[in-house]
Amino acid sequence: MLYNSKMLIGQKLKAFISNPKWTKKVSYSLVILCAVLSTVFAVFLYKFTENLLSERLYERLKAIVATASLNITPEEISYLLKIGPEESLKTEEYRIVIMKLMAIKRANPDITFIYIYKKTDDPSLVTFVADADVIALQPNLNFNEDEVTDEGFPGSEYDVSEIDLITTGEAFETPVVDPVFYETMWGTLMTAYSPLPSIDGTNDALLGIDVEISNYRRLVMATFIPFGVFIIFLLSLLATLTVILVRLWGAQVELLKDLDRQKDELLGIVSHQLATPISALKWDFEMLLDGDFGEFNAEQKSFFGKLQEVARHLADLASMILDVSRIQLGRMKVDRTDLDMKAFFGEILTVMEAKAQEHKAKLSASIPADIGTASLDKRLMHMIVENLMSNAIKYTPEGGKVKLDVSLAGKELKISVSDTGCGIPKQDQDKIFGKLFRASNVRSVDGNGFGLFVVKGATEAQGGTISFESQEGEGTIFTVILPL
Repeated sequence: MLYNSKMLIGQKLKAFISNPKWTKKVSYSLVILCAVLSTVFAVFLYKFTENLLSERLYERLKAIVATASLNITPEEISYLLKIGPEESLKTEEYRIVIMKLMAIKRANPDITFIYIYKKTDDPSLVTFVADADVIALQPNLNFNEDEVTDEGFPGSEYDVSEIDLITTGEAFETPVVDPVFYETMWGTLMTAYSPLPSIDGTNDALLGIDVEISNYRRLVMATFIPFGVFIIFLLSLLATLTVILVRLWGAQVELLKDLDRQKDELLGIVSHQLATPISALKWDFEMLLDGDFGEFNAEQKSFFGKLQEVARHLADLASMILDVSRIQLGRMKVDRTDLDMKAFFGEILTVMEAKAQEHKAKLSASIPADIGTASLDKRLMHMIVENLMSNAIKYTPEGGKVKLDVSLAGKELKISVSDTGCGIPKQDQDKIFGKLFRASNVRSVDGNGFGLFVVKGATEAQGGTISFESQEGEGTIFTVILPL
């Protein structure tokens, strides 16, 4: 049964490939699949490149903030944290720190803001200490607490509950970069932090820088452009090649179909034209042997008998070729009648018993006595049963067995023909129903390769199925199931 399945799969695949409609669907589906895979691959490469650039940016920001933090000494940090906000504004040390922050900002044009925060008891809050643009350096600043409300005033508290790097304390331990960038009136900014140690080694202060990264964003977008162009080019190339291949394939399939149709029509015409003179010749030999033109001696009768057998063989061959042509062109006509199954199989067994005796094979049959009648095409049924039984007898050696089994199962007629002959090699089993195909182990036996092709066509024309089981050297069982 495995080989039957493989055979059916092969036949369906052949029909599928030869169908331009399905070929187009498969081709376009493959284009879509390739397009999706190409897009995914390109996006992956883009993301990989973007991550690589991001890592380089993070390392650069870490280096900038870490280097900047070295400009602020532990003594200065300790002093600023020890003295109160208002007092620090009046000190030279505070002004020195501000000047350092301003120098760092001037040295790196990408730094938009640079500032110092102080840790509080609440992890979600920090206290502002100083920045490069501190309002405390503005002239005529009134230090009256009731009048100074700007957030840039030392001692102002900032809510950092949404900045995990600060709330978890990581920013107070090592230089870090907040991967979230944000759009402002000053451009696209990203923040980096670095701890500022005091004299006693504690890290209660934090240096922060907001860096303008528009150049990085432009670089990322510039990187995306080649990937986008690559995707568009690849999709265009795939689409163009697919359309060309589909059209070429469709043209080739149509050409082969047309050639095959012309060949089958030619076979039909030739076989039809041959059938009439061959039939006339067969009847002429029969008339000769019946003595309609006088008596012949034994030698002459034997000679004319051989010629009559040749004419009969030619008539059968012409009829077979005509049936093959009809099957190929889809013109197999089904003429259902109430067929007396008992009488029908009896007629066939009478003919086949003579052939079995000639080949010295043992023929047996199992047919239900009450099989009754069925609505089937008698001519097509003859083609099915006679070809299967003829092949079984022909390919079974002397002393072998051939059996016909007929049974009814519900509304189906099951016909099995088994033999103990040469069997079908495994490598040939998926091609055995092909036109003009003959198994590799029976080439020495006379045959034309039409028999099983016609059997399959006659079976399927009546809505039935045919399958087989075979083992080389042990025999074959062909099973036909026909709906009643």
